Amino acid sequence: MDLNLTPQDIAECISSLVARNKLWSKKKVFLYFIANKTAGCFTNSAKSERLKKYLSSVLKEAESLPECAASVSYKIFSTEYAGHAKDLTQSVVAQLIASDEPDTESLIVTAGGDGTSLEVQTALFKEAMQGPKHHDAITNHITILRLPLGTGNDGTDGHKIEETIELLRGGLVFANERAVRIYPEKEPSEADILASADGKNPAKYGDPDFLPPWYAFNIASLGLDAYVVHMTNTVKKKLPGNFYHLCVPLSGFTYDKVFPLGTAKIEMFGKDNVKTDEINMPFTLMAFGASGHRVYGGGHKVLPDENNFCLAPKISLWNLIKENHRFVDGSFKGTPIASLHTVEKIRLSYDKSILMQCDGETVMLTPAHFPLIIELTDPCLRVLKPVSL
Repeated sequence: MDLNLTPQDIAECISSLVARNKLWSKKKVFLYFIANKTAGCFTNSAKSERLKKYLSSVLKEAESLPECAASVSYKIFSTEYAGHAKDLTQSVVAQLIASDEPDTESLIVTAGGDGTSLEVQTALFKEAMQGPKHHDAITNHITILRLPLGTGNDGTDGHKIEETIELLRGGLVFANERAVRIYPEKEPSEADILASADGKNPAKYGDPDFLPPWYAFNIASLGLDAYVVHMTNTVKKKLPGNFYHLCVPLSGFTYDKVFPLGTAKIEMFGKDNVKTDEINMPFTLMAFGASGHRVYGGGHKVLPDENNFCLAPKISLWNLIKENHRFVDGSFKGTPIASLHTVEKIRLSYDKSILMQCDGETVMLTPAHFPLIIELTDPCLRVLKPVSL
């Protein structure tokens, strides 16, 4: 008997739970699993074996309950190359729009790490922009479920698989979520980007195909926080595991040397594009969430209340090590360490190269990318929420 988790194990369990949830009562449901077999849930033997046993027990329990859906079927796709999740998502959307069957619901399930989840969601968002028919399908008939099967699990439906299972067992409603969109106010040429890169290679810090506009469905951040993500991802490629806590102090020692701080001009805007504030200062990090009450995969409360924008001024290494716990539990609120704001958009001007991360994936920005616009989109991707929310 194979003790390691497989995409089939995940598909059988999730499909069984969907079949028994009243949200899909009397509906024909099609599930599409996009799995990345290099994710930690598949490659880490101890984690893989634990998850397989857990999902097997959940499936056994679920099968004793009556089904609500008229029918449930699923297909499993495994990613084979960079960008494959995007291609698979586009193919699924095209197939669903072409079939246009009444009384059907579709669920796209990501079974991998942050990269797979971000790639699928970005592809769905861009597909929704292709015209009214695509927009209607993605906002009203296609739902995304983001399984927490990687090491970071930024913006997944539950920080642990147990939370996702409890979600699917409970009362559910559909909800359309906003995303964060980031793009240069004036699109720079490749020559301008390379000329202003301070000797750094932009492709070194992220996917060279990761071109603007960029999207985040949980949190986009710039500065030290993105550098920590980059360091963590770099270490993880050589030594699989969660090295976030180790990389925080290590990044603090080297960040200012690798990315000398410049002075930023941060213009904040509310509804109807009304300017609400302007701050000029060097900053250590800024985080822009798709909403307030957002956390990173490890449960770090960088946006602990209804505000969706966090700005931390320059922090010394000593204070970074001393106060880092405040960004874990959210207790920096009301202190000089960082300020919280509610914004619809910011316009950021900066004269240095700096790292940005979007839901756990990094890209390097150069002075040519600025001024940079970071803004909330209209509600788009359809997700699952507990009835109580």
